[in-house]
Amino acid sequence: MDNDDRVQCFTTCPGGSNVSLMAYKAVSVLTKDGNGKFIRLAGEKAPEKDKQRLAEANEFASEWILIEGCDKGCGKKILDDSGISVQKHFLVTSLGIERENSINYSPEELEKVITAIKDLLADA
Repeated sequence: MDNDDRVQCFTTCPGGSNVSLMAYKAVSVLTKDGNGKFIRLAGEKAPEKDKQRLAEANEFASEWILIEGCDKGCGKKILDDSGISVQKHFLVTSLGIERENSINYSPEELEKVITAIKDLLADA
């Protein structure tokens, strides 16, 4: 594969908290806007499927960007177990957004997350 064909690969933690859902939504928005490819993780429900999906994506990944909701490290563990090195790692809770066992978050919180990820991408 030619280096010109490689793309940034994003992944997020597979959790169901407000911050993990924001990570998922933010990456969905960014990749829809042409910022790489989103590789979705199933987590504990399908670890072998995750390993296969990550191995296939690693063939065309120029770099891996992991966006996690909190510091539990669920996404990092899956990537580590699959032999994937993360080049950029971001925690939604680093923005002062509290992790809650809820699916609710505000549009302002989501915009804050998207902006922070864009800033991360701009730091070369």
